[in-house]
Amino acid sequence: MCCVAFLVKYVLFFTNVVFSLAGIALIALGIVVLVQITEVLELIPVNLNLIPISVIVLGSVIFLIALFGCCGAIRESRCLLIMYSVSMLILAAAKIWLTVIIFQGLSSIYDTVEGWIRNAFNNPNLSEPFHLVEVAFRCCGVNGPDSYIGVYPAIPPTCCANPTTSDNTGTCAREDSFDGCANIVADYFEVFGDVVGVILITIIIVELVAMIFGLYLSNTITNNKRGYA
Repeated sequence: MCCVAFLVKYVLFFTNVVFSLAGIALIALGIVVLVQITEVLELIPVNLNLIPISVIVLGSVIFLIALFGCCGAIRESRCLLIMYSVSMLILAAAKIWLTVIIFQGLSSIYDTVEGWIRNAFNNPNLSEPFHLVEVAFRCCGVNGPDSYIGVYPAIPPTCCANPTTSDNTGTCAREDSFDGCANIVADYFEVFGDVVGVILITIIIVELVAMIFGLYLSNTITNNKRGYA
C-alpha cells in the first residue's frame, strides 16, 4: 500500500475515533437535557422529550457507524468501508435536514416557550408542576416576581434560593427573586439547540471528508488485490 493510502488509512481511523467521542457527547447531552426537562413536560402540550431522545438516538447511530469506519480502516475491509461510506452519506443528509429544523425552531423558541409558561402559570391545576419548574430552572413566574403581584397573595418560596423561612410555607422577597421562567427556559433550549447545531455542522463537514477517504481507501484495496491476482 502506497504512502498516501497508508496515511488515509490512519487518518480515517483516528477521525472515526473522534466521531465515536462526538456520538458519546451527543448521547450524554441528550440524557442531561432529558433529565433536566422532566418537570417541564407536564406544562408543555407537545412531546418536547422527543428532541433530546432524537439527539440520543442520533448519537448512538453516529457511534455505531464510527465503529464500522474504525474496523474497516484497520482491517482494510472493502465491504465495511463501502458500508461506512454509504452510511456516512445518508447520515450527513439526515443531519443537514435536522440542523435546518433546529435553527428554524430557534427563531421562534421564545414565543413558544412564553406561551407554554404563561398557560401553565394561569392554570390552577398546573400550579404545583409550575413551582417544580421554578425550582429546577431557578426562575420565578412568567416574567419575574411581578407576575405574582395582584394574582397571588405572596411570592412563593420557589422563587428564591433562600426564602425567608426554612420550610415551604415561607415567602420570597421580591429583591431576592430569580428572573422570569420564560427567559430562562427559552435561553436554556436556545443554548441546547446552538450546541447541538454546532456539533452537527462540524460532524457533517468531517463526515463528508471521511466518506471520500473511505471510498479512496476501498478503491486502493481493490486495486491492490487485482495487482496481486
